[in-house]
Amino acid sequence: MALTMVHHRDVLPYLLAIKTFAHHADPERIVLVADPSLDESDRAILRRHVPAIEILEAADHRRAELPVGGTWERLSAIARVSQEGPVVQLDADTVTFEHPHDVVQAIAENRSFVIRSEAGVEIQPLDAAAAVGQRLLQQSNHIQACSEARLTELPDWQQYRYVRGCSGFTGFGRGALDAERLAEVSRHMRTIHGARWDDWGTEQVTSNLMAASAPGAILLPHPLYCNADSMAASTVLAHYIGYARHVSRDYERRAVQAVHMLKRGY
Repeated sequence: MALTMVHHRDVLPYLLAIKTFAHHADPERIVLVADPSLDESDRAILRRHVPAIEILEAADHRRAELPVGGTWERLSAIARVSQEGPVVQLDADTVTFEHPHDVVQAIAENRSFVIRSEAGVEIQPLDAAAAVGQRLLQQSNHIQACSEARLTELPDWQQYRYVRGCSGFTGFGRGALDAERLAEVSRHMRTIHGARWDDWGTEQVTSNLMAASAPGAILLPHPLYCNADSMAASTVLAHYIGYARHVSRDYERRAVQAVHMLKRGY
């Protein structure tokens, strides 16, 4: 299944993301986690364009152990629905250009996957990931680096692995993300970081940790799957993260191409 958390501002980009992904990958289910900003007009548009869409309320996936907002409700929802089948989490600012063979194969093999944040990133044991985080702390006090630098303070940290990936496009095999384990990790990280565990970015750290630690987890090949600032001619799927939609007209051009493709039906 394909799952996305959608805000009011994301409705049109989401339609581009899900329609291009569904065209090339044909997911069995399409699930949307609705931010409270999504109004009835938004929902009507979504149901008209994606008749089979399943809409879950973000508020129904809040847990006392987890931060509120910052896409944590999305990760909580994935923990529930991934018990029913593999989940591909795709952000509303992704675009799929070609058949994502590696993704379809991972789903068929029930393997979790992560998109690299940049070339050269690899899945690591937590002591190696913490060493990288400590180096990054010399340049920035961002909560992601702070969290990574202290990963070995988690109880039984040797059972985990980590990758500095991007949660904007991540796959979880069936049963790979357990709600209780997610809550346990969040509780321990809050003990370590205090109120900063509510900062934006902690969901991505946790998603990276849980996906990389799943049995048989893989990294998608870069730059076939990458952030838009690393694209190549061979790129199959791009995540137009943050500023990437606004520094050129590439996203606009790709959107127009996708509309024409979808109208033709191939």
